[in-house]
Amino acid sequence: MADWQNPETFALWLSMALGIVVLLAGSVVAFTRIYFKRILFERERTALVRLDYQKQLLKDSVKVQERERSRIASELHDGLISKLNVILMAQYAPQGGVDQKTLLSNCITQARRLSHDLKPPMLEEATLGELVEDFAGPLEGRFDLDLWHSESGLEWKDSQKLQVFRILQELVNNTVKHADASAIRILTRVSAQGLVSCVVSDNGRGFNAPKISKGLGMKNIELRTQSINAEFRFRSNNGGGTCFVMAFVCELKSEEKPKVESVI
Repeated sequence: MADWQNPETFALWLSMALGIVVLLAGSVVAFTRIYFKRILFERERTALVRLDYQKQLLKDSVKVQERERSRIASELHDGLISKLNVILMAQYAPQGGVDQKTLLSNCITQARRLSHDLKPPMLEEATLGELVEDFAGPLEGRFDLDLWHSESGLEWKDSQKLQVFRILQELVNNTVKHADASAIRILTRVSAQGLVSCVVSDNGRGFNAPKISKGLGMKNIELRTQSINAEFRFRSNNGGGTCFVMAFVCELKSEEKPKVESVI
């Protein structure tokens, strides 16, 4: 009888084979447990990072609100109230040579501008393009201004329209203050499928993305885009101008939801 036919030898080989199978199975189980533990760890870490990010956004939101309140308070105190005080003093010194009519006109203009900053006029009735034209129109002459708008007639939520308007305001104000640009282009479109897309570009000096992302203006834009579930991108090179692109699916005033496959 051959050695492999010996019951003891067969039992030995069978035991070794079973041992190898058990060892392999144990290794697979061990590696699987390690793999799933790593996945759970990465998910927990990602969740913590997102939580910290949301907390930071909340803090930034408070800073942005306080910045806006300080700006409006400063304009009221240094601009509107000071001019009204001059007019009041002129009532007691009529020979002082104060042009009260011009000062009152300036006060009305400043009060109207502050009111528009707090809430755009006719928000419910105006289209996004009309809001942009009302805000950016006065810049024509100082800049080569290109405004283009296409509206499908959808009635989308005013809260979203206001957020988009504020984002465009922030972008244009940043361009006016910091870009050293001579041309500004604003394109807005609301499609029949409910896709809202906006492009703001200039021919200014551009910026360094990591540095600009730390500013309150950028955080303000990020907060507002997050509130409407919008996707956005900045493209900029030092000396090569800046281009901002944003898109999202709007929410209709009715219960019907627009259907699109993708946003960007």
